[in-house]
Amino acid sequence: MATLYLYVQLFPGRKMITKPDMHIMKSTNKILSLTLILSITLLAHTGAMAQQNDGSDIFIGGGLTYGESIDELGLQLGGYYIFNEDFRFGGDFIYWFVDSPQDASNTFFELNGNAHYLFYREGDITLYGIGSLGIHYNSFEVTFNGGSISDSNTDLALGVGAGIEYNAGPVLLYGEPRFFLTGFDQLTLSFGVRFGI
Repeated sequence: MATLYLYVQLFPGRKMITKPDMHIMKSTNKILSLTLILSITLLAHTGAMAQQNDGSDIFIGGGLTYGESIDELGLQLGGYYIFNEDFRFGGDFIYWFVDSPQDASNTFFELNGNAHYLFYREGDITLYGIGSLGIHYNSFEVTFNGGSISDSNTDLALGVGAGIEYNAGPVLLYGEPRFFLTGFDQLTLSFGVRFGI
């Protein structure tokens, strides 16, 4: 919102991207995100066909994340290491697909360290609690008359959440709601796939 306000102040009366244009940009970003996730899923499936998840200590993968406050989709890449039967540790990187007005650019991403406490395992289903500590970064730049104005912000983020994982043979399907108390200060919902390496 700060970028939009700054843009309106710097360029009064200048035509911004219209709602139909913004809708097309959002649709294009979502299609590209879904295509990337499908590609990751197919690679995970073909790369792990010969290997079941039993016995792997390291898992990597990716998925899509929706941020309630940012109101956009993000691409999540991450992984974890199984420390023991109750705990695993890892991290994730989320790049947010935030729309920018004309003559402006926004960048939003986060890097989180995560601890999972596994409190339920039955058959192919695992439920776990999540504690996250991370760095959340955002920046914007507005260009005008050959010049530009920019600003950025980096915050320490603390988050809590829960997750569910389903063992689908060669891949694990997961869903994770998390609430960040600091940083981007929002509820996030993530879905994706992981596979053992």
